[in-house]
Amino acid sequence: MKEIVIVGPGGLGGTFAALLGYKGQCSVTVVGRPGVHIDTIRQEGLKLTGLSECVARVNAVSDPSEIKACDALIFVVKAQDTQTILARSAHIEVRDFAASLQNGTIKDELLVQTFGRDKVIGAMAIVAGERPAPGQINWTYDGITQFGELDGSNSPRVEQMVELCRNAGLLTEASTAILSATWTKMVGWIPIGLYATLARKTNAEILSNPLMAAGYVGMVRELSALAAARSIPLIDLGPYHIETWNQGSVEEAIERVMHSPLADSQSTHSAYQDIQKGQPTEFSACVAPMLSEARAHGVTLPSVQAVSYTHLRAH
Repeated sequence: MKEIVIVGPGGLGGTFAALLGYKGQCSVTVVGRPGVHIDTIRQEGLKLTGLSECVARVNAVSDPSEIKACDALIFVVKAQDTQTILARSAHIEVRDFAASLQNGTIKDELLVQTFGRDKVIGAMAIVAGERPAPGQINWTYDGITQFGELDGSNSPRVEQMVELCRNAGLLTEASTAILSATWTKMVGWIPIGLYATLARKTNAEILSNPLMAAGYVGMVRELSALAAARSIPLIDLGPYHIETWNQGSVEEAIERVMHSPLADSQSTHSAYQDIQKGQPTEFSACVAPMLSEARAHGVTLPSVQAVSYTHLRAH
C-alpha cells in the first residue's frame, strides 16, 4: 500500500486527503499547523461534505520531523510558506516522488532544489474546497487535476497517482505538458483572485459584471504575453479557456468569458476565503516572481501590476 503524505490539510489538501484516505487504497498522513484542526482530524477523522460526503480516518501530525519516509510527498501549503515548510521537510526520504498542488509558477523548481529533479513531478489542481470548521472540508468544485513528468515523458509513477485519484473520485489526468497546465491555471487564477479580494465577490458575480470581465480579459492577455515570451503554450483547461480567450478581439473574449464555465461557478476564490478569515493571501508570493520574469523578458504587465499593488495596499 502506497504511503502518501499531504502537507497542508486546508481546503484543497484536505479534499485530497479525505478522498484518498476514505477509499483505503493508500495510507494517508496529513501534516498541518499545531491546533484544533489537526487535533480534530487525529481524534475524529477528516470529514468531507459538499460534492462527496465521508469521514476519512487518516494519520495527522503537526511536526514534519515525525515523517521519516513516504512514497509520495505532496505539498499544498500557501505559496508564502513554501520555503519554510521545505526546509522542515527536506529530511524526508521520498521513494516515488514529491509534488506540489500549490499556486505559483516557481513551485516545482523549489521542490527540485530540495529533493532533486529525479524525485519531482509536476502537478496542478483546479479544485475548490473550504474549511468551515476544524476537522471538516467542504468540497465545492472539481475542475481538473493533472500530474506529469517535468520533461513531458510518460511514467508509471504518474499513471499510478492518476489512478489513485480517479478511484478516489477526482477528475484526474496524466499530462505531457504539465508546465503549460500550471501556467494556464495561474494566468486564469490570478486576475479573478485579485478582483475577488478587492470587490468581495464570488467568481460568478465578478464575471457577470461587464467592466470586471473586461478587466479580467486584459490581465489574462498580459500574463499570456509573459508565457509566450517564455515559449510556454497556454491551453484551455478546466474553467480557464485561456487559449480561446486570447483569440479574436477583446470584445469577443469578454463575451466568451461572461458565458464560460467560470461565470457559472458559485465557488469563492481561495484568496477571498483568506481575506474572510483575516489571513494573508498568496498574491505577493505568486505574482512577484512573474513580475520579475516580465522585467527580465521585457514584457509589460501594467494592469496586473496596478491591481496587484492596489490589492497589497488594501490587505
